[in-house]
Amino acid sequence: MPFSRRRYLRGFALALGLASAGCLSANETTESTPTEAGAVTKSTTATGTQREQTEPFVAWKQTLESGVTAPPRSTAESLYVGTASGTVKSLATDDGSQQWSYDADDGIRSQPIAVGNSVFVVSGKEGLYEDHILLSLDAESGAKQWTFSPGEWWLEMLAATEEIVYVGTNTDARSEQGQTLYALAVSDGSVQWSREVGDQYEGVVRNGTIYVASYGRLYAYDAETGDQRWTYDVSDYHAQTMVATDEAVCYAADVDETHGTLTAVDSDTGAPSWRYDEGTVTSTTLHDGTLYVGGSRVAALDPASGDQQWQADQSGYVQQAPVLDGVLYAGGDAVRSYDSTTGDPGWTWEPDANVEGVVPAATVSDTLYADSWSNAEPRNRFKFALDTTAGTKQWRFDAESGLTDLSADETRAYVAAENGTVYGLA
Repeated sequence: MPFSRRRYLRGFALALGLASAGCLSANETTESTPTEAGAVTKSTTATGTQREQTEPFVAWKQTLESGVTAPPRSTAESLYVGTASGTVKSLATDDGSQQWSYDADDGIRSQPIAVGNSVFVVSGKEGLYEDHILLSLDAESGAKQWTFSPGEWWLEMLAATEEIVYVGTNTDARSEQGQTLYALAVSDGSVQWSREVGDQYEGVVRNGTIYVASYGRLYAYDAETGDQRWTYDVSDYHAQTMVATDEAVCYAADVDETHGTLTAVDSDTGAPSWRYDEGTVTSTTLHDGTLYVGGSRVAALDPASGDQQWQADQSGYVQQAPVLDGVLYAGGDAVRSYDSTTGDPGWTWEPDANVEGVVPAATVSDTLYADSWSNAEPRNRFKFALDTTAGTKQWRFDAESGLTDLSADETRAYVAAENGTVYGLA
């Protein structure tokens, strides 16, 4: 699920009984002329970029030969996209023109990760007993640099630094052990070290340590040597809630009879530090040393001590929520703004009636981009842009089909439709 098999489950949506936005299924559309697996096709022109858009906020759109399997990944000049047919494409962020195209043997199963001059994706089939492959491609040319396939079911990209990319094996039957975490050299894919772990949810690298949240357990390993620093047993972990600071690793899980308790363990030792159980916690984000939590209440905590700095009266969803110029934006049944220091409420924007919930995705200049979901199919259909000052809607994007979650850079937002069309949204 964001990256490969992670399922983008909306913790807030689950807690309040709402539908999940999810990422669209990898439905293939009309195929282009087949090319040899591993071939690179390069283009420097805007040929194929369609400019007959009817909405002024659509800067460009580019239709690919197959459905897109995960949100695109942008850098300053390139947007990397993977498709269900196994194609990885680099599109120019300014106009959507194709820069290069690489054809893998099987569909792309992860959101691309860009590190230095490399782009990483996972390729493979979805069926049982199918072995996935990690591909390293040259970011400038699309040429294959190296591949990694341990022959152990699915692969999950967990984290990456300039020197090492961390990938784990996973199965469809979650277990506390029996899987492997690999540390691979970015330069040539050589295994720097490997350790046994359980099926993973996510990973974070901080201060020379990689923290891995797996089924039933947290792991801490020296990021360079693989020496185990500690493990900590966790039951009923809430996926995509782990954050790591200099002092603590914080996450949400069901504890005893409580649902969604926020727990912190010492970053160095793994010893329990504090708990926060004022309501259900379903989402977290870290910004400038403050831990923001969402769920039945939106709150701000000191991650070192767990002391509450403020708490709002409303429920909300804050996973990766943007904080801009001292304002926190939280989602849920509406988008709400809060003073990030005091928690004082700002504006509230409620979506259209046919939208069940909204999730702030990114801010670009004075624009807040938001994903949404509904109970009707396609659930992830509408995208919104709001004015960050007044909380008014600038536009609503409707491709009349399922969409990936939004991604953004410093210029604009990007999204792909289930028919393979990629959009640059101003």
